[in-house]
Amino acid sequence: MDPSEEDGANDEQPEAAVSLKACFSQGLKHLHHRPELCDATLIAGGKRFPCNRALLASISPYFQAVFTSGFKESQDGEVLLEDMDPSVLQNLLGYLYSGELAFSPGSAEDLFIAASRLQLSPALTLISRFLTERISPENCLRLYMLGHDHNHPALLHGALRYLALHFGLLFEHQDFPQLDLRALTCILSSDHLVVASEMEVFWAAQRWVRAEPSKRLPELKMLLGCVRFPLLSQEEVAQVQAEAERLGQQLEVRWQDLDGAGRLQVNGGLRRGMYQEKIVCIKVPRLRDILSVSEDMDCYMECLNPTSGSRTKLPALELVALPGCSVLDQRLYISGGKHADGSYSSALHEYNSLADRWTQLPAMSTPRSVHMFLTCKQKLFALSGWNDAGPLASAESFDVAQQLWASIASLPIVLRFSASAPYKNKLYLIGGDADSDEVVYKGLLIYDTHLDTWAQVPLEFSLHGAAAVTIEAGICVIGGFFSRKVTQPYPNRRFSQLLPCTSKCFFMQEDGIISREVAIPSLPLPLAFAGATSFQGRIYVIGGVCTSRTHDAIYHWQPGEAAWTQYPENLTSQGTIVRRVLKCVTLKVPIPKLRALAQETSASRVAVGIADPQLSLEKSEKEQPPPPPDLAPRRPSTGGEL
Repeated sequence: MDPSEEDGANDEQPEAAVSLKACFSQGLKHLHHRPELCDATLIAGGKRFPCNRALLASISPYFQAVFTSGFKESQDGEVLLEDMDPSVLQNLLGYLYSGELAFSPGSAEDLFIAASRLQLSPALTLISRFLTERISPENCLRLYMLGHDHNHPALLHGALRYLALHFGLLFEHQDFPQLDLRALTCILSSDHLVVASEMEVFWAAQRWVRAEPSKRLPELKMLLGCVRFPLLSQEEVAQVQAEAERLGQQLEVRWQDLDGAGRLQVNGGLRRGMYQEKIVCIKVPRLRDILSVSEDMDCYMECLNPTSGSRTKLPALELVALPGCSVLDQRLYISGGKHADGSYSSALHEYNSLADRWTQLPAMSTPRSVHMFLTCKQKLFALSGWNDAGPLASAESFDVAQQLWASIASLPIVLRFSASAPYKNKLYLIGGDADSDEVVYKGLLIYDTHLDTWAQVPLEFSLHGAAAVTIEAGICVIGGFFSRKVTQPYPNRRFSQLLPCTSKCFFMQEDGIISREVAIPSLPLPLAFAGATSFQGRIYVIGGVCTSRTHDAIYHWQPGEAAWTQYPENLTSQGTIVRRVLKCVTLKVPIPKLRALAQETSASRVAVGIADPQLSLEKSEKEQPPPPPDLAPRRPSTGGEL
């Protein structure tokens, strides 16, 4: 042994370093119990709470303003908090000094109000999360009003989401008439209401008015502006008018001559309960498969409803190899691809599930196939791909509202068969093969739709032919050809060397950060080139390639589950010939009643809103609608008769 080590063997070991954060935390707890070190006093309910103005001002904009205002409170340090429960204030001060906040369902709302008043953002975040996780039919409307009154987006969003899902139940709740006019208008205008008929929105407005008719009758016409009249039948419009007359209001309804498409165009959009979600399976073959099949190959898209098991084919569309496909609400888009004669397409087709038909839209500026095609914020993005000139680095976007294509920043490298998904105003292309030599890209590209710029992020593995699905918290990446082996920097290996197919899945957060905290179970077997989409909170994986063979099973997984579950039916159980699934998307399909309206071809008299009283005097007799048939039975009113 070294002598110096032996001499020091009995010396005391040096103390472990104490972090500044731990030291500061201990110091705050010490301050809380030393009134002589306090320089401010908060008073609530006759009780005095010594505290430190520097601490309060550093956390709360409210106290910062109080102690720097030059008024009496900033001079003597005493702040009177009227109408505040002293136990609530004591709890919040304990949190500021110790980081510990004690609350229960019975006290959380009072704590929220106090934390909002004192602008204690850290405490407010904890309390609102606690409340949001415990929303129920009994407290939903109260929490919605709380979030609305205190302008708290997280609580407001959580309560509104729950309210929208259970609107038919909640507008009968005793708290519903307590909503203020502004909050009610916000709810009745929401696209997210799960209602099958617009009459439910009218009944809700009527119930609110009946609660205080003398005060609220003047607001009825404004509330009826939230009712989407084009979605009502003439019988329902007549019923609305009759009910308004029972409340002492004469309504002049505006009418227009509209066909089904025009009716739906002016209504402001379908509400959530007016459509069903279905998975569209785009069974797209490679070019050699097109040439070898003689069946009716224009029917290669199929709607699957996993809930009922029903399947329906979409209307015919010319078959092309490896096009792009994406979805926006009730519209499906197919772009580009390769024809059977070897030529490349620049076409863009839109399928509108309301009208149940395809429409050809303005074509892309560049023909392309094997490209990534994504939707983000009412725009379509065609990225990279291939045509007869070779690999493409170019990209372009289509503004759905303006019906115009525009060039965007080119990709820094050419990619095909990347796992692609939009997330938070950015587009993610994960892995894939790059350039004409089919070199697998060991990284991902991120396109910022606001800045029109691309960024490259390295990955620790090679990935090709994976699927990607966006959920609220990030992107699920599923299967593909995968390898961690690295022999050289990018480009690291050729795809012709055949990376092994994998069953592994992983979760990616914003900016390409792979999360180790969110675990996605492995697939039951290795899969690449599978279709994947999100449906009613589950992720569905359909078809694909297992090693060198096509696979036609359907699997689903819901976050929190330990394993994937196989769907009872297979993709080809209906005798479909084209097996290869390039893409799956979730499409909104309207309920039969509204779909029938959309498919009306002849113009008919349609109610589109409440008329301006001054304009209604100028109406001619020919503008009046025909007499309606007998009124449908009235919905029982919970507000009582006037």
